[in-house]
Amino acid sequence: MKAAGCSTHRVVKEVDCSECAVRNCWEPWTREGTHAQKTGSGTTRKTTRGEDRRIVWQALLDSTVTRSTIRADVGVAIVSQTISRHLSEVNLKSKRPFRALPLTPEHRQLRLQWC
Repeated sequence: MKAAGCSTHRVVKEVDCSECAVRNCWEPWTREGTHAQKTGSGTTRKTTRGEDRRIVWQALLDSTVTRSTIRADVGVAIVSQTISRHLSEVNLKSKRPFRALPLTPEHRQLRLQWC
């Protein structure tokens, strides 16, 4: 509509969106000839998809492997939090052994009788 000569105000009424949204679409189009979305904010990824798969694969192979061992094997300068995040993305969580078996009241009574 803007290319056809319509005003921004008319485009806003026709499309039912904010004036700011119309300007944000029109300005890149007139400057660059394209309406490509900007890349997201935040830091760039430090690992490739293959390295992500390798992190998960190592955790699946050996449940006792540590994050520092995984980091050394992958060979990329990443922090432990990155490894934890990759593992949590595939629903792998740390497994801690029970300190003691959970006992029902019936089990407790039987153990007391046995003693």
